[in-house]
Amino acid sequence: MTFLFSHFFIESHEDLAARVQMRVQDVVTSLAEYERTNGLDGLIRFVEAGAAWHDPDAPFVSVRNGAGEVVLHTSRDIAPDAAWSAAALSIRSGAAGWGLSTRFFHVASTPLSQGGQLLVGQSEVKSAQSRDWAVGGFALLTFAALAVMFLVGLLFSGRSRTRVEDMTSTLFSFAAGEMDRRVPMSGQADRLADLAFAINGTLDYAQRLLWNLNYMSADIAHNLKKPLTRLRQRLEVVSKCEFANPDLSRKIDEGIQEIDSLVVIFEALLNIGQLQSGDRRSRFVSVDMPALLAHIADIYEPIVADHGHRLEVCIARQHVPPVSGDRELLMEMIINFLENAIQYTPEGTTITIGLQELRTGFDVSISDNGPGVPDDEIKHLFERFYRFEGTRAKPGHGLGIPFAVAIAELHGAYVEIGDNKPGLNVVVHFPNDPFSRSQLGLRLRSGLHITSKPQVSARVSEQI
Repeated sequence: MTFLFSHFFIESHEDLAARVQMRVQDVVTSLAEYERTNGLDGLIRFVEAGAAWHDPDAPFVSVRNGAGEVVLHTSRDIAPDAAWSAAALSIRSGAAGWGLSTRFFHVASTPLSQGGQLLVGQSEVKSAQSRDWAVGGFALLTFAALAVMFLVGLLFSGRSRTRVEDMTSTLFSFAAGEMDRRVPMSGQADRLADLAFAINGTLDYAQRLLWNLNYMSADIAHNLKKPLTRLRQRLEVVSKCEFANPDLSRKIDEGIQEIDSLVVIFEALLNIGQLQSGDRRSRFVSVDMPALLAHIADIYEPIVADHGHRLEVCIARQHVPPVSGDRELLMEMIINFLENAIQYTPEGTTITIGLQELRTGFDVSISDNGPGVPDDEIKHLFERFYRFEGTRAKPGHGLGIPFAVAIAELHGAYVEIGDNKPGLNVVVHFPNDPFSRSQLGLRLRSGLHITSKPQVSARVSEQI
Protein backbone atom coordinates (compact mmCIF):
# COMPACT_ATOMS: atom_id res chain seq x y z
CA MET A 1 0.00 0.00 0.00
CA THR A 2 2.82 2.43 0.86
CA PHE A 3 4.63 1.67 -2.39
CA LEU A 4 1.52 2.17 -4.52
CA PHE A 5 0.59 5.39 -2.74
CA SER A 6 4.13 6.76 -3.09
CA HIS A 7 4.14 5.96 -6.81
CA PHE A 8 0.75 7.60 -7.26
CA PHE A 9 1.79 10.65 -5.23
CA ILE A 10 5.01 11.19 -7.22
CA GLU A 11 3.28 10.76 -10.56
CA SER A 12 0.42 13.10 -9.66
CA HIS A 13 2.82 15.73 -8.25
CA GLU A 14 4.87 15.76 -11.45
CA ASP A 15 1.70 16.11 -13.51
CA LEU A 16 0.47 19.03 -11.39
CA ALA A 17 3.86 20.73 -11.67
CA ALA A 18 3.76 20.40 -15.46
CA ARG A 19 0.25 21.89 -15.55
CA VAL A 20 1.29 24.85 -13.38
CA GLN A 21 4.36 25.48 -15.56
CA MET A 22 2.18 25.50 -18.65
CA ARG A 23 -0.29 27.89 -17.03
CA VAL A 24 2.29 30.46 -15.89
CA GLN A 25 3.89 30.31 -19.36
CA ASP A 26 0.54 31.08 -21.01
CA VAL A 27 -0.15 33.94 -18.58
CA VAL A 28 3.28 35.54 -19.00
CA THR A 29 2.87 35.37 -22.80
CA SER A 30 -0.56 37.04 -22.63
CA LEU A 31 0.66 39.81 -20.31
CA ALA A 32 3.68 40.44 -22.56
CA GLU A 33 1.32 40.95 -25.51
CA TYR A 34 -0.75 43.33 -23.36
CA GLU A 35 2.39 45.33 -22.47
CA ARG A 36 3.40 45.71 -26.09
CA THR A 37 -0.03 47.18 -26.83
CA ASN A 38 -0.64 49.31 -23.71
CA GLY A 39 2.83 49.98 -22.38
CA LEU A 40 4.37 49.32 -19.02
CA ASP A 41 2.11 51.72 -17.14
CA GLY A 42 -0.97 50.19 -18.72
CA LEU A 43 0.22 46.71 -17.71
CA ILE A 44 0.78 47.82 -14.11
CA ARG A 45 -2.69 49.42 -13.94
CA PHE A 46 -4.24 46.30 -15.45
CA VAL A 47 -2.59 44.00 -12.94
CA GLU A 48 -3.38 46.25 -9.95
CA ALA A 49 -7.00 46.59 -10.99
CA GLY A 50 -7.56 42.86 -11.55
CA ALA A 51 -9.22 41.19 -8.52
CA ALA A 52 -8.35 37.77 -9.90
CA TRP A 53 -4.67 38.31 -9.08
CA HIS A 54 -5.50 38.33 -5.38
CA ASP A 55 -7.16 34.88 -5.40
CA PRO A 56 -5.10 32.26 -3.44
CA ASP A 57 -4.93 30.03 -6.49
CA ALA A 58 -4.24 32.83 -8.98
CA PRO A 59 -0.81 33.50 -10.44
CA PHE A 60 1.22 36.34 -8.96
CA VAL A 61 2.90 39.01 -11.09
CA SER A 62 6.20 40.76 -10.53
CA VAL A 63 7.58 43.55 -12.76
CA ARG A 64 11.05 45.08 -12.82
CA ASN A 65 11.92 48.25 -14.70
CA GLY A 66 14.94 48.81 -16.84
CA ALA A 67 17.05 49.69 -13.79
CA GLY A 68 16.27 46.32 -12.22
CA GLU A 69 13.96 47.74 -9.54
CA VAL A 70 10.80 45.81 -8.65
CA VAL A 71 7.93 48.17 -9.35
CA LEU A 72 5.13 45.64 -8.87
CA HIS A 73 4.78 42.40 -6.88
CA THR A 74 1.35 40.90 -6.11
CA SER A 75 2.29 37.94 -3.87
CA ARG A 76 2.30 38.25 -0.10
CA ASP A 77 3.68 34.78 0.56
CA ILE A 78 6.62 34.76 -1.85
CA ALA A 79 9.20 37.52 -1.60
CA PRO A 80 10.36 39.26 -4.80
CA ASP A 81 13.97 38.11 -4.33
CA ALA A 82 12.86 34.47 -4.01
CA ALA A 83 10.66 34.75 -7.09
CA TRP A 84 13.33 36.35 -9.28
CA SER A 85 15.98 33.90 -7.95
CA ALA A 86 13.78 30.97 -9.03
CA ALA A 87 13.43 32.54 -12.48
CA ALA A 88 17.19 32.41 -12.86
CA LEU A 89 17.20 28.65 -12.29
CA SER A 90 16.85 26.11 -15.08
CA ILE A 91 13.97 24.36 -13.29
CA ARG A 92 12.22 27.74 -12.78
CA SER A 93 10.84 26.57 -9.42
CA GLY A 94 11.42 27.46 -5.79
CA ALA A 95 10.21 26.78 -2.25
CA ALA A 96 8.71 29.16 0.28
CA GLY A 97 8.08 28.55 4.00
CA TRP A 98 9.54 26.09 6.51
CA GLY A 99 8.73 22.58 7.67
CA LEU A 100 5.21 21.37 7.02
CA SER A 101 4.21 24.82 5.74
CA THR A 102 6.66 24.66 2.81
CA ARG A 103 5.01 25.44 -0.53
CA PHE A 104 6.57 25.07 -3.97
CA PHE A 105 6.01 27.68 -6.65
CA HIS A 106 6.75 27.81 -10.37
CA VAL A 107 7.66 30.91 -12.37
CA ALA A 108 8.07 32.05 -15.98
CA SER A 109 9.64 35.35 -17.11
CA THR A 110 10.09 37.35 -20.28
CA PRO A 111 11.65 40.73 -21.21
CA LEU A 112 9.33 43.70 -21.83
CA SER A 113 9.30 45.72 -25.02
CA GLN A 114 10.03 49.03 -23.22
CA GLY A 115 12.77 47.58 -21.01
CA GLY A 116 12.52 45.66 -17.84
CA GLN A 117 11.21 42.15 -17.17
CA LEU A 118 7.91 40.50 -16.44
CA LEU A 119 7.56 37.46 -14.11
CA VAL A 120 4.51 35.32 -13.55
CA GLY A 121 4.46 32.63 -10.89
CA GLN A 122 2.00 30.37 -9.14
CA SER A 123 2.16 28.60 -5.78
CA GLU A 124 0.95 25.03 -5.25
CA VAL A 125 -1.66 26.07 -2.71
CA LYS A 126 -4.52 23.88 -3.80
CA SER A 127 -2.28 21.06 -4.95
CA ALA A 128 -0.56 21.19 -1.57
CA GLN A 129 -3.90 21.02 0.17
CA SER A 130 -4.85 18.05 -1.95
CA ARG A 131 -1.51 16.48 -1.14
CA ASP A 132 -2.05 17.03 2.58
CA TRP A 133 -5.52 15.53 2.38
CA ALA A 134 -4.16 12.54 0.48
CA VAL A 135 -1.34 11.97 2.97
CA GLY A 136 -3.69 12.35 5.93
CA GLY A 137 -6.24 10.02 4.37
CA PHE A 138 -3.57 7.46 3.60
CA ALA A 139 -2.20 7.66 7.14
CA LEU A 140 -5.69 7.26 8.57
CA LEU A 141 -6.48 4.30 6.36
CA THR A 142 -3.12 2.73 7.13
CA PHE A 143 -3.68 3.15 10.87
CA ALA A 144 -7.18 1.72 10.58
CA ALA A 145 -5.91 -1.24 8.56
CA LEU A 146 -3.12 -1.89 11.04
CA ALA A 147 -5.54 -1.59 13.96
CA VAL A 148 -7.91 -4.09 12.35
CA MET A 149 -5.03 -6.45 11.61
CA PHE A 150 -3.77 -6.08 15.19
CA LEU A 151 -7.21 -6.78 16.66
CA VAL A 152 -7.72 -9.80 14.41
CA GLY A 153 -4.23 -11.08 15.25
CA LEU A 154 -4.86 -10.44 18.94
CA LEU A 155 -8.11 -12.38 18.75
CA PHE A 156 -6.55 -15.38 17.06
CA SER A 157 -3.39 -15.28 19.19
CA GLY A 158 -5.54 -15.01 22.34
CA ARG A 159 -7.47 -18.11 21.38
CA SER A 160 -4.23 -19.95 20.60
CA ARG A 161 -2.63 -18.69 23.80
CA THR A 162 -5.60 -19.93 25.83
CA ARG A 163 -5.31 -23.37 24.30
CA VAL A 164 -1.55 -23.45 24.93
CA GLU A 165 -2.20 -22.41 28.55
CA ASP A 166 -4.64 -25.31 28.87
CA MET A 167 -1.97 -27.70 27.63
CA THR A 168 0.66 -26.26 29.98
CA SER A 169 -1.70 -26.35 32.96
CA THR A 170 -2.66 -29.94 32.18
CA LEU A 171 0.97 -31.07 32.03
CA PHE A 172 1.80 -29.33 35.32
CA SER A 173 -1.28 -30.83 36.98
CA PHE A 174 -0.37 -34.30 35.71
CA ALA A 175 3.15 -33.88 37.07
CA ALA A 176 1.65 -32.80 40.42
CA GLY A 177 -0.34 -36.04 40.70
CA GLU A 178 -3.68 -35.31 38.96
CA MET A 179 -3.53 -38.39 36.76
CA ASP A 180 -7.03 -37.92 35.32
CA ARG A 181 -6.34 -34.39 34.02
CA ARG A 182 -6.50 -34.04 30.21
CA VAL A 183 -6.31 -31.20 27.68
CA PRO A 184 -9.82 -30.05 26.69
CA MET A 185 -10.49 -30.50 22.97
CA SER A 186 -11.91 -27.43 21.18
CA GLY A 187 -13.28 -29.29 18.17
CA GLN A 188 -11.13 -27.31 15.73
CA ALA A 189 -9.06 -29.19 13.18
CA ASP A 190 -5.66 -27.49 13.32
CA ARG A 191 -2.12 -28.08 14.53
CA LEU A 192 -2.95 -27.19 18.12
CA ALA A 193 -5.74 -29.75 18.08
CA ASP A 194 -3.28 -32.35 16.82
CA LEU A 195 -0.88 -31.37 19.60
CA ALA A 196 -3.63 -31.60 22.24
CA PHE A 197 -4.64 -35.01 20.92
CA ALA A 198 -1.02 -36.20 21.05
CA ILE A 199 -0.60 -34.88 24.62
CA ASN A 200 -3.77 -36.63 25.77
CA GLY A 201 -2.63 -39.85 24.16
CA THR A 202 0.75 -39.58 25.87
CA LEU A 203 -0.88 -38.90 29.25
CA ASP A 204 -3.22 -41.87 28.77
CA TYR A 205 -0.26 -44.10 28.04
CA ALA A 206 1.67 -42.75 31.05
CA GLN A 207 -1.37 -43.31 33.29
CA ARG A 208 -1.71 -46.89 32.07
CA LEU A 209 1.96 -47.50 32.82
CA LEU A 210 1.50 -46.15 36.35
CA TRP A 211 -1.60 -48.28 36.86
CA ASN A 212 0.26 -51.34 35.59
CA LEU A 213 3.13 -50.56 37.95
CA ASN A 214 0.77 -50.26 40.91
CA TYR A 215 -1.13 -53.42 39.96
CA MET A 216 2.12 -55.28 39.43
CA SER A 217 3.36 -54.12 42.85
CA ALA A 218 0.12 -55.27 44.43
CA ASP A 219 0.37 -58.61 42.67
CA ILE A 220 3.94 -59.05 43.84
CA ALA A 221 2.95 -58.15 47.38
CA HIS A 222 0.08 -60.63 47.26
CA ASN A 223 1.84 -63.52 45.52
CA LEU A 224 5.33 -63.34 47.03
CA LYS A 225 5.03 -61.79 50.44
CA LYS A 226 2.66 -64.43 51.77
CA PRO A 227 4.86 -67.40 50.72
CA LEU A 228 7.88 -65.70 52.24
CA THR A 229 5.97 -65.16 55.47
CA ARG A 230 4.81 -68.78 55.56
CA LEU A 231 8.37 -69.98 54.88
CA ARG A 232 9.67 -67.82 57.72
CA GLN A 233 7.04 -69.16 60.10
CA ARG A 234 7.96 -72.76 59.25
CA LEU A 235 11.63 -72.04 59.77
CA GLU A 236 10.85 -70.50 63.14
CA VAL A 237 8.97 -73.66 64.13
CA VAL A 238 11.90 -75.78 63.00
CA SER A 239 14.38 -73.55 64.84
CA LYS A 240 12.62 -74.30 68.14
CA CYS A 241 13.39 -77.98 67.78
CA GLU A 242 16.51 -79.41 69.39
CA PHE A 243 19.16 -80.66 66.98
CA ALA A 244 22.28 -82.54 67.78
CA ASN A 245 24.12 -80.58 65.11
CA PRO A 246 24.52 -76.90 66.16
CA ASP A 247 25.47 -75.91 62.59
CA LEU A 248 21.98 -76.88 61.46
CA SER A 249 20.38 -74.54 64.00
CA ARG A 250 22.73 -71.76 62.96
CA LYS A 251 21.91 -72.20 59.28
CA ILE A 252 18.18 -72.15 60.05
CA ASP A 253 18.65 -68.86 61.89
CA GLU A 254 20.63 -67.48 58.98
CA GLY A 255 17.85 -68.55 56.60
CA ILE A 256 15.32 -66.63 58.73
CA GLN A 257 17.55 -63.55 58.59
CA GLU A 258 17.85 -63.83 54.82
CA ILE A 259 14.07 -64.03 54.51
CA ASP A 260 13.74 -60.92 56.70
CA SER A 261 16.27 -59.20 54.46
CA LEU A 262 14.27 -60.14 51.36
CA VAL A 263 11.08 -58.80 52.91
CA VAL A 264 12.83 -55.52 53.77
CA ILE A 265 14.17 -55.17 50.22
CA PHE A 266 10.81 -56.09 48.78
CA GLU A 267 8.95 -53.50 50.88
CA ALA A 268 11.56 -50.83 50.08
CA LEU A 269 11.18 -51.37 46.34
CA LEU A 270 7.39 -51.24 46.64
CA ASN A 271 7.62 -48.01 48.63
CA ILE A 272 9.94 -46.41 46.05
CA GLY A 273 7.58 -47.37 43.21
CA GLN A 274 4.57 -45.96 45.06
CA LEU A 275 6.40 -42.71 45.79
CA GLN A 276 7.49 -42.26 42.18
CA SER A 277 3.91 -42.73 40.98
CA GLY A 278 2.87 -39.60 42.92
CA ASP A 279 -0.21 -41.11 44.57
CA ARG A 280 0.81 -39.90 48.05
CA ARG A 281 0.36 -36.23 47.04
CA SER A 282 -3.35 -36.47 47.79
CA ARG A 283 -2.47 -36.68 51.50
CA PHE A 284 -0.23 -33.61 51.61
CA VAL A 285 -0.62 -31.14 54.47
CA SER A 286 1.26 -28.04 55.56
CA VAL A 287 4.53 -29.02 57.30
CA ASP A 288 6.68 -26.66 59.40
CA MET A 289 10.22 -27.69 58.45
CA PRO A 290 12.11 -25.84 61.25
CA ALA A 291 9.84 -27.50 63.84
CA LEU A 292 10.27 -30.89 62.14
CA LEU A 293 14.07 -30.56 62.17
CA ALA A 294 14.02 -29.54 65.85
CA HIS A 295 11.83 -32.54 66.65
CA ILE A 296 14.22 -34.93 64.86
CA ALA A 297 17.18 -33.37 66.65
CA ASP A 298 15.52 -33.88 70.03
CA ILE A 299 14.86 -37.54 69.27
CA TYR A 300 18.31 -38.35 67.87
CA GLU A 301 20.45 -36.37 70.31
CA PRO A 302 20.87 -39.34 72.71
CA ILE A 303 21.32 -41.77 69.80
CA VAL A 304 24.09 -39.62 68.33
CA ALA A 305 25.73 -39.34 71.74
CA ASP A 306 25.58 -43.12 72.27
CA HIS A 307 27.59 -43.60 69.07
CA GLY A 308 30.24 -41.16 70.28
CA HIS A 309 29.24 -38.33 67.93
CA ARG A 310 28.24 -34.70 68.46
CA LEU A 311 25.06 -33.15 66.99
CA GLU A 312 24.70 -29.51 65.98
CA VAL A 313 21.67 -27.68 64.63
CA CYS A 314 22.11 -24.62 62.39
CA ILE A 315 18.85 -22.96 61.37
CA ALA A 316 18.51 -19.63 59.54
CA ARG A 317 16.89 -16.76 61.40
CA GLN A 318 14.55 -15.89 58.55
CA HIS A 319 11.00 -17.17 58.38
CA VAL A 320 10.83 -20.31 56.27
CA PRO A 321 7.45 -20.93 54.59
CA PRO A 322 5.74 -24.25 55.31
CA VAL A 323 6.07 -27.13 52.89
CA SER A 324 3.11 -28.91 51.35
CA GLY A 325 3.90 -32.56 51.96
CA ASP A 326 3.65 -35.72 54.02
CA ARG A 327 5.18 -35.13 57.46
CA GLU A 328 6.01 -38.79 58.07
CA LEU A 329 7.76 -39.15 54.72
CA LEU A 330 9.76 -35.96 55.19
CA MET A 331 10.84 -37.14 58.62
CA GLU A 332 11.83 -40.51 57.19
CA MET A 333 13.88 -38.82 54.46
CA ILE A 334 15.87 -36.69 56.92
CA ILE A 335 16.31 -39.58 59.36
CA ASN A 336 17.63 -41.74 56.52
CA PHE A 337 20.48 -39.32 55.78
CA LEU A 338 21.06 -38.74 59.50
CA GLU A 339 21.36 -42.46 60.25
CA ASN A 340 23.81 -42.88 57.38
CA ALA A 341 25.99 -40.20 58.96
CA ILE A 342 25.74 -41.93 62.34
CA GLN A 343 26.47 -45.40 60.99
CA TYR A 344 29.29 -44.68 58.54
CA THR A 345 31.40 -42.16 60.48
CA PRO A 346 33.90 -42.84 63.27
CA GLU A 347 33.53 -41.72 66.86
CA GLY A 348 34.11 -38.06 67.56
CA THR A 349 32.46 -36.94 64.30
CA THR A 350 30.35 -33.76 64.36
CA ILE A 351 27.02 -34.15 62.54
CA THR A 352 25.18 -30.95 61.56
CA ILE A 353 21.53 -30.50 60.68
CA GLY A 354 21.04 -27.17 58.91
CA LEU A 355 18.34 -25.09 57.28
CA GLN A 356 19.11 -22.08 55.08
CA GLU A 357 16.62 -19.77 53.37
CA LEU A 358 17.42 -18.80 49.78
CA ARG A 359 15.83 -16.56 47.18
CA THR A 360 14.55 -19.60 45.27
CA GLY A 361 13.42 -21.56 48.35
CA PHE A 362 15.37 -23.15 51.19
CA ASP A 363 17.91 -25.92 51.78
CA VAL A 364 17.89 -28.68 54.39
CA SER A 365 21.39 -30.06 54.91
CA ILE A 366 22.81 -33.03 56.83
CA SER A 367 26.60 -32.84 56.94
CA ASP A 368 29.49 -34.35 58.87
CA ASN A 369 33.25 -33.95 59.17
CA GLY A 370 34.00 -37.64 58.85
CA PRO A 371 36.08 -39.43 56.20
CA GLY A 372 33.52 -38.65 53.49
CA VAL A 373 33.02 -40.52 50.21
CA PRO A 374 35.51 -40.59 47.28
CA ASP A 375 34.54 -38.35 44.39
CA ASP A 376 34.28 -41.24 41.94
CA GLU A 377 31.85 -43.00 44.32
CA ILE A 378 29.47 -40.10 45.06
CA LYS A 379 27.75 -40.28 41.67
CA HIS A 380 26.82 -43.92 42.32
CA LEU A 381 25.10 -43.27 45.66
CA PHE A 382 21.79 -42.63 43.90
CA GLU A 383 21.79 -46.06 42.27
CA ARG A 384 19.70 -48.82 43.82
CA PHE A 385 21.59 -51.59 45.66
CA TYR A 386 24.90 -49.74 45.27
CA ARG A 387 27.29 -49.85 48.25
CA PHE A 388 30.83 -48.56 47.91
CA GLU A 389 33.91 -50.24 49.34
CA GLY A 390 34.25 -49.96 53.11
CA THR A 391 30.52 -50.14 53.88
CA ARG A 392 29.59 -53.55 52.55
CA ALA A 393 30.55 -55.22 55.82
CA LYS A 394 27.86 -53.21 57.62
CA PRO A 395 24.14 -54.04 57.44
CA GLY A 396 22.17 -52.43 54.63
CA HIS A 397 20.84 -52.99 51.14
CA GLY A 398 21.75 -49.82 49.21
CA LEU A 399 18.14 -48.63 49.00
CA GLY A 400 18.13 -45.91 51.66
CA ILE A 401 19.34 -43.02 49.50
CA PRO A 402 17.15 -43.94 46.46
CA PHE A 403 14.16 -44.09 48.82
CA ALA A 404 15.02 -40.66 50.30
CA VAL A 405 15.49 -39.24 46.80
CA ALA A 406 12.06 -40.56 45.80
CA ILE A 407 10.55 -38.78 48.84
CA ALA A 408 12.32 -35.52 47.92
CA GLU A 409 11.17 -35.60 44.31
CA LEU A 410 7.63 -36.47 45.42
CA HIS A 411 7.66 -33.08 47.19
CA GLY A 412 9.15 -31.25 44.21
CA ALA A 413 12.61 -31.07 45.83
CA TYR A 414 15.94 -32.49 44.72
CA VAL A 415 18.97 -33.91 46.50
CA GLU A 416 22.61 -32.97 46.04
CA ILE A 417 25.56 -34.73 47.65
CA GLY A 418 28.99 -33.16 47.81
CA ASP A 419 32.29 -32.96 49.62
CA ASN A 420 32.10 -31.19 53.00
CA LYS A 421 35.91 -30.82 53.17
CA PRO A 422 36.19 -32.95 55.22
CA GLY A 423 33.20 -35.25 55.33
CA LEU A 424 29.99 -35.50 53.34
CA ASN A 425 27.31 -32.86 52.78
CA VAL A 426 23.77 -33.79 51.74
CA VAL A 427 21.52 -30.90 50.64
CA VAL A 428 17.78 -31.20 49.94
CA HIS A 429 16.60 -28.09 48.08
CA PHE A 430 12.91 -27.16 48.31
CA PRO A 431 11.92 -24.60 45.61
CA ASN A 432 9.35 -21.94 46.43
CA ASP A 433 6.89 -23.28 43.85
CA PRO A 434 8.11 -26.71 42.72
CA PHE A 435 5.30 -27.50 40.25
CA SER A 436 4.92 -24.04 38.64
CA ARG A 437 5.84 -22.81 35.18
CA SER A 438 8.96 -21.09 36.54
CA GLN A 439 10.45 -24.49 37.37
CA LEU A 440 9.80 -25.99 33.94
CA GLY A 441 13.14 -27.01 32.52
CA LEU A 442 14.95 -25.36 35.43
CA ARG A 443 14.46 -27.77 38.34
CA LEU A 444 17.43 -30.08 38.68
CA ARG A 445 17.03 -33.78 39.25
CA SER A 446 18.67 -35.45 42.19
CA GLY A 447 22.24 -36.56 41.75
CA LEU A 448 22.95 -34.79 38.48
CA HIS A 449 24.88 -32.00 40.18
CA ILE A 450 27.56 -32.74 42.76
CA THR A 451 28.22 -29.66 44.87
CA SER A 452 30.42 -28.71 47.74
CA LYS A 453 29.09 -27.40 51.01
CA PRO A 454 27.35 -24.02 50.47
CA GLN A 455 28.33 -20.95 52.42
CA VAL A 456 25.67 -20.37 55.07
CA SER A 457 25.20 -16.81 56.24
CA ALA A 458 23.03 -15.21 58.93
CA ARG A 459 22.37 -18.40 60.86
CA VAL A 460 22.31 -19.44 64.52
CA SER A 461 24.38 -22.43 65.65
CA GLU A 462 23.03 -24.32 68.59
CA GLN A 463 24.91 -27.27 70.03
CA ILE A 464 22.64 -29.91 71.51
